[in-house]
Amino acid sequence: MAPQKPKSRKRLWLIIGIVVLVFIVIGAIASGTNSNQPTTTTTQATQPASTGQQPQPTTQPPTPTSQQAATHNSATNSYITTAITYPQFGDGTFVVDQDIQPGTYRTQVASPGCYYARLSGFGGTIGDIIANANTDAPAIVTISASDKGFESVGCGTWTKDLSAITTSKTSFADGMYIVRTDIQPGTYKSSGQSGCYYARLRRFGGTIDDIIANANTDTPAIVTISASDKGFESANCGTWTKV
Repeated sequence: MAPQKPKSRKRLWLIIGIVVLVFIVIGAIASGTNSNQPTTTTTQATQPASTGQQPQPTTQPPTPTSQQAATHNSATNSYITTAITYPQFGDGTFVVDQDIQPGTYRTQVASPGCYYARLSGFGGTIGDIIANANTDAPAIVTISASDKGFESVGCGTWTKDLSAITTSKTSFADGMYIVRTDIQPGTYKSSGQSGCYYARLRRFGGTIDDIIANANTDTPAIVTISASDKGFESANCGTWTKV
């Protein structure tokens, strides 16, 4: 038998070359098609592994004053201190719900010769006075929504800021105070002074109904201020000290 003639390798390489060329052409066409499309890169934020604990703030919260408030900013994990503005007004005669709003107001400092009155009308008669008072010391008054007006003479600034005005809650002088804010409940003794007047208060409207108990004395006095009392008033009594 005659020997077989080997197959030509040239034809095999030709076929492979054609196939490679086809892939190159297809790739070039695809590349040209996508060259005009925008490229968008998305970065996925890596979340820290959960430890079951809340992240601690990097900045400790500040201690705000009575005129400030501290707000936590979660974006920066810090605290922002902002000012608080309280409604206030000075001396004069005012129309309730028009010039001033109802509510409880106080004078934060003593004003010698202060006179104030809640009014049911503006006729200027005694019948128009719901309640009134004269004082040389810090005062507190609750103006009702049913009041027509309010009058203030020589009292300085009235404010809805009812934060503490005392430096000690167990020793204080004359004035009107908020129990548990300015002074602590408990039993107190006065240093004694002629013409002393004091009163335990359930409200600050200035009427007889707001008085729980009161007394006048020219000698040292002892009084127990209950935790349920709203306020305490003292005039010409000297210094009260908790016993």
